[in-house]
Amino acid sequence: MAGQKQVMDLRSNAEGITTLESNEQQRNWTQEHALKKVKDPLANYDQTRFHLNFEVVKGGIVQPIDTSKTIAQKLAENLAARGIKDPNARPNVKRKRRTLAQFIFSGNRERMLELAFGNQVVDLSKGADNSHLTRQKDIEEWAKDVYGFVAKHFGEDNIISFYVHLDEKSPHIHCSVVPVNEQNKISWHSIFGKDIEECRTKFNSLHDSLVQEVNSKWGLERGSNMAETKARHRSTEEYKRDLVSQIRELETTREGLLRQIHRAEIKLKGITTMIANLQERKEKVQEQIDLIAKQFGQEGADNADLAKQMQELRKELEGIDDKLALRNKMLEDANNTIAAAKARLAELQERHDRMQNVLGDDMEKEATILQKNIISTYHRMYAAALEPVLSTHTQSQQNLLEKSGFNDLAENSGHVVNVAMLLALRYVHEATNYAESCGGGGSHPSSGWGKDKDEDDEHWWRRCIAQAAAMVRPAARKRKRGR
Repeated sequence: MAGQKQVMDLRSNAEGITTLESNEQQRNWTQEHALKKVKDPLANYDQTRFHLNFEVVKGGIVQPIDTSKTIAQKLAENLAARGIKDPNARPNVKRKRRTLAQFIFSGNRERMLELAFGNQVVDLSKGADNSHLTRQKDIEEWAKDVYGFVAKHFGEDNIISFYVHLDEKSPHIHCSVVPVNEQNKISWHSIFGKDIEECRTKFNSLHDSLVQEVNSKWGLERGSNMAETKARHRSTEEYKRDLVSQIRELETTREGLLRQIHRAEIKLKGITTMIANLQERKEKVQEQIDLIAKQFGQEGADNADLAKQMQELRKELEGIDDKLALRNKMLEDANNTIAAAKARLAELQERHDRMQNVLGDDMEKEATILQKNIISTYHRMYAAALEPVLSTHTQSQQNLLEKSGFNDLAENSGHVVNVAMLLALRYVHEATNYAESCGGGGSHPSSGWGKDKDEDDEHWWRRCIAQAAAMVRPAARKRKRGR
């Protein structure tokens, strides 16, 4: 069936799966939260199809999604039962390792809908009622075949979760796999490759194997890599949003690597200077030893004193050699650190460019939607701040206006919204410059500014708005309020 393409995307995970992400994959939401997700302009959830979702568990058994344990809990129990240590669980771990592979499997939308619903009519418009739909056996059999494929290539014991979503525009699978090698240790490099080129080769081979072993049976052919075709779609809207988040995380990581390289280069310069000084001192000591050696046996020479001086100089020489060995080891370590950081930087840059190509113009779309959501939240905050003071303009109520945040939100509302949007996009430097350009003299966000892992959108937008109001606040009023 020409034109029916398979989709297989892979993302490495070193941070673990949060409860928020786990709940999303399991659709473990309250009715209120589910309604919010359905109304999310960036997503395309259909609440009337939630009940059609399912999971595949050990043995290739199809069942309703079990929400009794989060994915993180499943992972911890899986590793504990097999005596495998999570390298990221060590105390004070400095560099987290990639411990989870997160796959998305799907295909051409029309073909996937056909597998899921047969000839039934599916209304994909937002808010449509599709409660009449029933799940077809084909989608279950396809999912079981994909499960078998993953089990064959990575080991069934290493499959942590395998959820099939039929409630979005295109049916798809979320599969989490822990990369365990033959030594029963978690090792991303052993399973997926030690560098970018090897990872790409293995992924391409896996893509070929998927169509040969599974998808040719279901009328899905080998598609081109998204990086090659610069495709503008993903299998799900939620994955598109995740790409935006990943790009921001990559930019943050890139800044950290640049700082690491800068520090290492400063250290390298210092070590190089120390080595040069030690070499210079070693040469002088050696010259003194050679001079003393020539004086031995000469008329009037105190051989005992010369021998003592020689012994002291040789001891100093040994000390210099020890210091040189240590400094050379430090030099090697610093060079290795710089080389590793630069290699990681190059890898991140490639990933960043690849995701930007995939995402295309969606960043602009997301910014527009984000602005709309922030403005909406802003007006609700504005109304809440205004409500207690509508009926009076006494001094006490003026104080209440100030204390409630009304003045901060009411004054320069346009500037507050613009700064809030920049903060929500993590453009802290630009937000600061903008606030200062319009007369702001308030407090600036900390260096760790960003959305918390389990923070919902509403709370995040509120924080952005509150911080923006503080930044736009004139310095004079800041001093007056004693802040």
